[in-house]
Amino acid sequence: MRNVIEGEARSGARRAPACWVDARQPRFGQSITGGALLLGFVLDWPAVLPVIAVILGGSALFGRRGNLYGYLFRAARRLLPLGPARELEEAGPPRFANTLGFVFTGAASLAYYVGGSAVAGWALGLIVSGLALLAATTGLCVGCELYVILRRAVTRGRVAERLVVRAEVSEGAEA
Repeated sequence: MRNVIEGEARSGARRAPACWVDARQPRFGQSITGGALLLGFVLDWPAVLPVIAVILGGSALFGRRGNLYGYLFRAARRLLPLGPARELEEAGPPRFANTLGFVFTGAASLAYYVGGSAVAGWALGLIVSGLALLAATTGLCVGCELYVILRRAVTRGRVAERLVVRAEVSEGAEA
C-alpha cells in the first residue's frame, strides 16, 4: 500500500506512525449509534442508553479490539461490494469522539435510571444521537474536531491538523 500524507508536503515534517482506519468505519458506527438512540427515544425504549454506552465505552477503552462497530464494518466489507478504502484516517479522533459519546450516554443512563429523570436522560441521549447522525451524514465529527483542537493546544501547535491518508492502493488497508 502506498500512502500520501496530506500536509506533509507543505510542512516538510515527518509524522509519528499512527493507527489508521478506513474513513468509512467511524461513519458506519456513528450512523448505528445515532439511529439506535433516535429509535430508542421514538419507541420509548430507554435500555438503548446503557447499551450504546457499553459499546462506545468498549471502543474508547480498548480501541480496535473493543470496537464492535469495527467488527461489524469489517464483516460488511467482506459481504458487500464496498470497494477498497479511498482514505484512511488517524484512529485517535474517532476514539476520542467515542469517549465523549460514552461519557454522555453513561450520564444519560445514570440520569434516567438512578436519578429518575427521563428528560435529562433523553436530552443527553439525543445530543449524542444528533451529533452522531451529523457526523454520519456530513462527515463533520464534532468530537474529532475537539480532539484536534485539544491536541493543538497540548502540543502548542506542533501537530496542527487532523491526519488523513489518501490511500492510492489500499487492498490490504485495515478497517
